[in-house]
Amino acid sequence: MSAPGGDDDLSRDVMRHVMGLMASIKDHVAGLAAEFDLSLSQLDALKNLGESCSQRELAQCLHFDASNVTDIVDRLEARGLVVRTVDAHDRRIRRLVLTAEGEAVRRKLFERALGEAPPVTALSPTEQRELCALLEKIADPVDLPL
Repeated sequence: MSAPGGDDDLSRDVMRHVMGLMASIKDHVAGLAAEFDLSLSQLDALKNLGESCSQRELAQCLHFDASNVTDIVDRLEARGLVVRTVDAHDRRIRRLVLTAEGEAVRRKLFERALGEAPPVTALSPTEQRELCALLEKIADPVDLPL
């Protein structure tokens, strides 16, 4: 049932803008990942490796099958960003740990992602605060590694 005053059209327009914002942010992050010679999956893995974890735990964070994470981790390990270590409590489990270089890349990447966050930087600080207040009504913020 349609709401009076064209609220359905307004809701649809809001969703179109939100989807456009999501696409713009994804493009921004994809560009940063490319600058660091990372795939989006590798970037997402770095984001989730603030603490050591097993490959299975990382797969759960990424919503991937554990076998699909092997290639991501292999590539990060080949670049010297991640090492596999033996779990102290279960030698069958390998824990993934960021190297010092991996931590530095992760920090630089997310400093850039958050500090140069188009299209948000097109808004004034007052407009950004207003947008945060509105977004708080519909979504919880995502924890980021900074």
